[in-house]
Amino acid sequence: MTTAKLRERYVDLDGTRVHYVTEDGPKDGPRFVLVHGLGGSWTNWADVMPLLAARGRVVALDLGGHGLTDVPPKQASMTANLQLLQRFVHSASDGRPAIVVGNSMGGLLTAQLAALDKRAVAGAVLIDPAIPPTPISRPHPLVLAGFGLESLPVIGPRFLARQSERVALEDQVDFTMRLVTSNADRISKQLRLQHLEDTLQRRDRIERADAQHLAATRSLLWQLARRDRYAATMDRILQPVLLLHGARDRLIHVGTARSLAAAHPHWTYVEGADKGHTPMLDYPDWVADEVLAWMDRQPAMMRRVTPAATA
Repeated sequence: MTTAKLRERYVDLDGTRVHYVTEDGPKDGPRFVLVHGLGGSWTNWADVMPLLAARGRVVALDLGGHGLTDVPPKQASMTANLQLLQRFVHSASDGRPAIVVGNSMGGLLTAQLAALDKRAVAGAVLIDPAIPPTPISRPHPLVLAGFGLESLPVIGPRFLARQSERVALEDQVDFTMRLVTSNADRISKQLRLQHLEDTLQRRDRIERADAQHLAATRSLLWQLARRDRYAATMDRILQPVLLLHGARDRLIHVGTARSLAAAHPHWTYVEGADKGHTPMLDYPDWVADEVLAWMDRQPAMMRRVTPAATA
């Protein structure tokens, strides 16, 4: 763990053994649930958790087919993970609505949960969420090539297998970190080691890791292709929303985030000029500061999540 206060736990949710990590905060504070993106795990949030825990209890889970939450590949889909996330939020938030924070695929899941379950989500923070690309706002060509290969039925599994054989695990982790951040040199040594350790654990413990990843990738791409349904989901969110996006995001072009924010002027939009796709890794202070400042500007939301205010 990156700090002594982080505690590793498992919870059984309808037969799925969900791995998560928690850090306690003030008992009368809000509950935060943190949701990672495609190919990630709770570790993506390790340096943000202590900062948010100054306000309340923080919980970060491994979604189905990610980290140490082992599921059949079909259960790594977006639909299955939305159901899992809904059950997890109700379980982790002591019956109160939570502030749910999601990145990338986890950002889309957070938005979907907010639209689906008003009782579970008091406020949604979408950090570089998955957004359908446009002809003029597309991901980096390297990203497009990777997703394209992984989406193919026969080539996808072979591509992942060859990557595992040819590229050392340390190099895979380093490459991914440089792809999803804007300044990988800012990532703490401790966090790098934690990511490597977790990747090793997943490789050794999860036999179906590649199949799970491919199933999750295809499911995400399919949902992003359904633009009308995506837009309808975003329009159904009634809770306060904070949309954070990095101008140097290589996976989700900042132009798509600007369009999403313009379509929902009641949301709060903050753009990080020098930030990438996962600013939690290289700019955890910025992420936490923006989340906490946004919370302070939402008194109605805070009354819902703080027991002392509702007692």
